[in-house]
Amino acid sequence: MNLFERRFNMVLEADIAPAPAADPTATAPSSDKEAMAQTLTSAKPEDFDIQGRETVQDTRKLEQITKLKEWVGQIDQFIKFLNGTEPTSVQVQLHAAPCDSIFEDIARSEKKKISRLAAELSSLSESLKGYLISANDR
Repeated sequence: MNLFERRFNMVLEADIAPAPAADPTATAPSSDKEAMAQTLTSAKPEDFDIQGRETVQDTRKLEQITKLKEWVGQIDQFIKFLNGTEPTSVQVQLHAAPCDSIFEDIARSEKKKISRLAAELSSLSESLKGYLISANDR
């Protein structure tokens, strides 16, 4: 017999103290609040009312949702910077670069990398948006 079995058997075989006898003159509480009031020592039943109170978990969830929305916004903004249609985007500037310039060299050698990076960031952004949707469903 191993140590756990012996301890388990000791607990099973131990004498259990009988529960104190109920007061025959006491009346049964008519509501949950009365029952709670009879069992509490220093707390009031109102301390346990959680309606209208925000829990720590709800607060943390809201903070995380806000941060996630901020991340998605920044990622989307960077995608537009890399591969957008605005005249300030990297791809548009590289495409409009004159011949025999640094930008033209970059466009020739790095255009695919920039597009691939924008596609990967787009995929990440969509995944994060999926987490946002599932967080709102909970």
